Amino acid sequence: MKYSFKCPACDQVITVVADSDDEAIGKINAEGAIHAQQVHPDMPPMTEEQMTQMVRESMTREEA
Repeated sequence: MKYSFKCPACDQVITVVADSDDEAIGKINAEGAIHAQQVHPDMPPMTEEQMTQMVRESMTREEA
């Protein structure tokens, strides 16, 4: 399945392919950390738990 998450700060979309919600969250968190460092270096860092909760509530899934 394809999962997407839109950065709430800049609306850039992170899209990953994963077999489960948990796998998708892990991949989006990893991509999101890189995105935050590159695009939002002045933003206060989020904890892993905060990022996971935000992604879980906001990501969308679509059948591949």
